[in-house]
Amino acid sequence: MTNTMKTYKWTGLNKQGSRVKGNIQATDVKAAETELKNLQIEVINIVEKRQFVLPFFRSRVKTKDIIFFTRYLSTMLSAGMPILHSLDVIAQDQENPTMKSVVLSIRANITAGMTLSDSISQYPDYFNDLYCNLTRAGEKSATLEIVLSRIVKYLEKTERIKRKVRNALIYPAVITFVALAVSLVLLLFVVPQFQKMFQSAGVKLPYFTQIIINLSNFIRNYWWLLLVIIIFGIWGFRYLRKNNVVFSTFIDRLSLRIIIFGTIIQKAIIARFTRTLSITLDAGLPIVESMKIMINIMNNRIYSNAMRKVCEDLTTGNQLSFSIEKTKLFPNMVIQMISVGEASGAVGEMLNNIATYYEEEVDSIADNLSTLVEPLVIVILGVIIGCFVIAMYLPIFKLGTTI
Repeated sequence: MTNTMKTYKWTGLNKQGSRVKGNIQATDVKAAETELKNLQIEVINIVEKRQFVLPFFRSRVKTKDIIFFTRYLSTMLSAGMPILHSLDVIAQDQENPTMKSVVLSIRANITAGMTLSDSISQYPDYFNDLYCNLTRAGEKSATLEIVLSRIVKYLEKTERIKRKVRNALIYPAVITFVALAVSLVLLLFVVPQFQKMFQSAGVKLPYFTQIIINLSNFIRNYWWLLLVIIIFGIWGFRYLRKNNVVFSTFIDRLSLRIIIFGTIIQKAIIARFTRTLSITLDAGLPIVESMKIMINIMNNRIYSNAMRKVCEDLTTGNQLSFSIEKTKLFPNMVIQMISVGEASGAVGEMLNNIATYYEEEVDSIADNLSTLVEPLVIVILGVIIGCFVIAMYLPIFKLGTTI
């Protein structure tokens, strides 16, 4: 069950005996009271404060907050500091109020007798199954600080790849926006001026020019309708993407076939898969349990469905390389390297090597993308502006020939 942050209004006595009051964020009343107790405040009254806050004003827990938490905790545990004191220090240094409340709530749960893995599992929005299972494996093997250190490196590498892919996909989106903006400015402000000139001259407009003028008139008269269509289109796409399996699967399959960008997405998925599987196997998790985690971290339904089939194959005794080959979603190099790792007993090392190779591939493609797309940008903008220029000057040329 997902825990959401609530705001509580409280009054109490500080250590000097003075009456104080304020607001505090926590998952529940118990967590709020625990946090106030840690601040040496004796609670007199505490009630939930009902308020409306726009989503973009809410303080969200980001990946960098989780990385900070994990690195800090790993470092202090390695130095021999008790976990409760470590969590106190982390909470004090947290700038994000939501994350601070989460840390204090985790501390309260551990004080009540829960393990760290059980405590963080109450926050699935922030700590996924991979994080919880690796933490649980570290607790069982008494190597929690080592496992947390590996998680930090894993999160940093996967976040860097996500950022590379995101930046690569943003570039064509910006190009499309610029092209649409230029077209809109021409249709709303430039074309009407030419239209007035043509009407006063009484010249018969060529077919191509008339199309552009009709489009300009339509946009100026029905801009509100276009705005409604765009808003509902975006909402409908996001709704279907989240709730309709068929539509979501179609989009995921289509994204893998887009020229250049499909390659980046596929390589990023393979890098995430091999890196994640490597860290789970190194932490001592069984292969089938590790593959079950893979289902939820692929971020692509095509690959997630393939991982389910791989899990079924593994439970029947098949090798990982054979099961992956049957999906037809992984390059032969990946399959052969995993096969060699299985034969030599070094699957984790081979998976790490594969992940490093594909991460470098994503880096290379993303870094060179601007060089590849820049000529395309010039061509697209040139064609758009050229079409408008030709459409507007055709009647002028025709008028000049009739004089």
